[in-house]
Amino acid sequence: MNLRSTPASAPSDRWGASSLVCWWRAIPAALRSARAGLRTVRVRVLATVLAFLAAGLFVAGTTTLALDLRDLNSRVSEDLLRQSARLQDIVDQGLPDGTPYPTLDDLFTVFLRGGTLGRYESVMATVAGGDTFLPAGAQVRNLGQAQVLETALAVPLDGNTALRDVILDGHMVRLAITPVSLGGDSPKGVLVAGNEIGQQREQMVASFGTFATVSLATLLLAGAVGYAVTGRLFVPIRRLRQATETTTFEDVSSRVPVPPGDDDVSQLATDFNRMLDRLEVGIEDQRQFVDDASHELRTPLTIIGGHLQLLQPADALDVAETRVLLLEEVDRMQSLVNELLVLARSGRPDFVRPDWIDTDSFLEAAMERIRVLGDRHWQIEQLPGGWFRADRNRLTQAIEQLAANAVHSTEPGDIISIGAAWVAAGDRASTEKPHEPTIDIWVADTGCGISAADQERIFDRFARAGVSRGAEGSGLGLPIVKAIAEAHGGSVQLSSRVNVGSRFVLALPSGTSWLAF
Repeated sequence: MNLRSTPASAPSDRWGASSLVCWWRAIPAALRSARAGLRTVRVRVLATVLAFLAAGLFVAGTTTLALDLRDLNSRVSEDLLRQSARLQDIVDQGLPDGTPYPTLDDLFTVFLRGGTLGRYESVMATVAGGDTFLPAGAQVRNLGQAQVLETALAVPLDGNTALRDVILDGHMVRLAITPVSLGGDSPKGVLVAGNEIGQQREQMVASFGTFATVSLATLLLAGAVGYAVTGRLFVPIRRLRQATETTTFEDVSSRVPVPPGDDDVSQLATDFNRMLDRLEVGIEDQRQFVDDASHELRTPLTIIGGHLQLLQPADALDVAETRVLLLEEVDRMQSLVNELLVLARSGRPDFVRPDWIDTDSFLEAAMERIRVLGDRHWQIEQLPGGWFRADRNRLTQAIEQLAANAVHSTEPGDIISIGAAWVAAGDRASTEKPHEPTIDIWVADTGCGISAADQERIFDRFARAGVSRGAEGSGLGLPIVKAIAEAHGGSVQLSSRVNVGSRFVLALPSGTSWLAF
């Protein structure tokens, strides 16, 4: 039987090539992800801090090394010259009996017996054409080498100490070569003092290497700790970015959790949430405006379109009657649009422009404006005196609207009254500023009143009371009054009984102070 089979290597080759292709295609995405990670504020801030820290450590290390090398150079030279000074002191002192040293051999013998050499110091003396003298004890470097002797004898014997750096056994040694003479025909000598300056330099460079290693470890540790710390600090910022990605015109409900503390990041999160609150209110007002306008304008537009379709152009009377009706509908639409615009603008900061208002003169002027609204018994119930801060035009608009509602709820001969009274600080628990006096301005009537069920919804847009003796309005009057009161930082309150009457009260903050007369 001849069985044909696929070689075992074929499947593995096929899957290996496929994996290689997938891996190759994944490289650009990984590179893009890596580049995006490097562009984050977290990485940039951390990289900047680490760069400054590394630069500071480098400058500190190199500056310290340079200063140490300079000090080493000066200190070694001073130590070497000190040997020449000690030899000169011995020459000046002479022998114990006060006589000078007869030979250089005696001088060098006394010199090498006294004094103590440092850790890196060596010394040697030689007489021209004679012996070489070395200390009896061990020293760092044996200076009795031919190279040292050649260097010493090559120095001009002008009486001054010469400093030379030479390499001995692979190490740099600084030599102080001092010519010595006792005068007369005595032979010349040379004192050579050496210091292992190269070895000390190597130790300093090695210490700098240790410092560099420790600095690198410190940078790595600081980077790891900083990455973790900045990650915690930038959590609100990442959430801000996520919130901005998910926030749309249709949905602005997302908020950023505010981290504990009073730092800039916490304040940023708080301000961002407040901004979203304002945007949500503005968008909601805009949506409400569009919904209200489309809802309320649909009926008059339908009426206008229907009458235009039924209009008989050849009938002059029909044209005249249709014209009057259409003009009435247009006026009603214009009034409705104006009221909707007032509500839409009520959330803007410039909706009210407060100024000081004399309470009594304001009530008297308001009475003169509203008494022409209907054949009613108009009266000012109370004039409290004093001044308060408010927008005169907006507040007059609210009083006129309340008076117009009162006219619709009353009949000729009913009483409609306005008045005001001061409320001392702390007497009203609901005030936002308990230490500031408030003023109550009311419009009361003896009309049909408002039922308890309607009182709960009377301030909603397009809501109408179940009891009314006049023509129905647009249902936007009381919402406008409420918006004006809230724009002043106050509120509107209602007390009413069916067939007894209603009393609307605007409770407004007086401002910074008030003066009663």
